[in-house]
Amino acid sequence: MNLKVSLICSSVQEREALMTSLASTPDVEVNVHVGDAKHLLSVIQKDRPHVVLLNFPASEPLAFEHIEAATLRVPGVLVLLVSADTSIDLLKSAMEAGVRHILPAPLSQASVLSAVEYWHKSESLSARMTDNKGELLAFVNAKGGSGGTFLASNLGYTLAAAGKKVLLVDLNLFFGDMVANVTDRKSAASILDLARQSELLDAALLESSVLAARENLYVLAAPLFPYHIEVLTPKILQKILLLALSHYDFVMLDVGRTLDPSTIKALDLSDHIYLVLQLALPSIQNVKRIETVFEGLGYGQGKLNVVVNRYEKHGTIALDELERVTQTKVARTVPASYEAVMASINEGVPLPILSPRDPVTHVLQTWANDLTPVSVKPKKSWLASLTASF
Repeated sequence: MNLKVSLICSSVQEREALMTSLASTPDVEVNVHVGDAKHLLSVIQKDRPHVVLLNFPASEPLAFEHIEAATLRVPGVLVLLVSADTSIDLLKSAMEAGVRHILPAPLSQASVLSAVEYWHKSESLSARMTDNKGELLAFVNAKGGSGGTFLASNLGYTLAAAGKKVLLVDLNLFFGDMVANVTDRKSAASILDLARQSELLDAALLESSVLAARENLYVLAAPLFPYHIEVLTPKILQKILLLALSHYDFVMLDVGRTLDPSTIKALDLSDHIYLVLQLALPSIQNVKRIETVFEGLGYGQGKLNVVVNRYEKHGTIALDELERVTQTKVARTVPASYEAVMASINEGVPLPILSPRDPVTHVLQTWANDLTPVSVKPKKSWLASLTASF
């Protein structure tokens, strides 16, 4: 099957120059047109291409409206812009309209080759994703500031460091900051941007919407401003999460404290829910309330895991007292290590990188190993290295 690529140039002169420079590419059929964003739909309907490259020299008042109308009308076509402006702002607006990526100007043979490579990568991702089934872990704070975001982010990093492919999903749509826990980079897209394009959702769109924070670690960020959050319906969130689970080994959700229909759908899908608290009376009271809600939702004891964060062995409230009041066994404790944890948060560097010998790092490594046991080859001592050859 030939891959069909349509190019939309800005002028006849550009079209003629491009036709002259285009070299024949095996198994690729190229059609070149003169026009702009408002011609996108007609080109798609005429050529029925797999990929469209639209030259985008300057922003037009209605350009993205025309693009969105075309991508919604024919959702199976991969639309790429070619522009001298590759800023995050333009990429964000373009993705909201259904564009998958922006290639640097000028429109050329190199652009066509990049588009072909992008399409093949998208097809490869879709094929691989059908063979994978990841695990969905949700973190819920019993009270604000309990540390669920930090634990989800750093456990995600620890799993990624062990070779697992991990996606952090920030469902705290008002004050989400998972990205800041693992990198100082900024995300070009948010989960709301992805939700707005749910009709176009596939492997390539998901990949272009997440931020590569560290090796094997990716983040689907919360929006910078919580506008139009109603677009993230339970049905759309389920679609996003199921797609993510077919692509990642672990998907970590920061649910925050808001239980609405969408977050409840996410909790329904979760393999494990980690309820994070500190040993203080208000948090314990909230645990009892949340457990009652979860019981009403039909979540069994095996799904819910109580995690005590910033635990001090000789604190005012003992673990057995918490278990007696809540009628739930504590699944895990995370020791208090205020200075190291705050340094990690303030620097945007995962704790295992910043403080590899910290007791919290040890807990994270044990936790990760419990989720996905890996055999770690111990390092040889210098004496063993010397005697190995004898």
